[in-house]
Amino acid sequence: MPRRRLFLAALVPFALPAAGQPADPAGLLRAWAEAYASNDGPRCAALYTEDARLWGSTSREQTVGRAAIAAYFGRVRPGATAISVSFGEHAVREVAQGVALASGHYSFRRQRADGTEAQEPSRFSMAMLRGADGAWRIADHHSSRLPPER
Repeated sequence: MPRRRLFLAALVPFALPAAGQPADPAGLLRAWAEAYASNDGPRCAALYTEDARLWGSTSREQTVGRAAIAAYFGRVRPGATAISVSFGEHAVREVAQGVALASGHYSFRRQRADGTEAQEPSRFSMAMLRGADGAWRIADHHSSRLPPER
């Protein structure tokens, strides 16, 4: 009697992401916003590739690697009791298999202890890659404040 073999690799073109990991580029943006609002550096850094580069809105130089990115996002923000980010006009495009680009506007919000809020309108671009585990992660992220309107 002939043996039959089932090759799952032929049925599943790439690995499925682990529970809680973004399965698509738009999901990665949502996960990033949630992680940012948590002010949990390691949670944010887990959404970046191991060798990712971040050019943050408050940095004078690039932040390179997950450990440095964890420190950047986990830093103390003096006077802030809560932080968040909301996306405005933006686009997410898969430009090749496993490679996506996102760019557009977002606005950072800081809630202060006295109840006031500070808004920081900014712009961003991200290069995202799908890893061997099927999860999407940020490989390169640039963020800068929007210049004032003229």
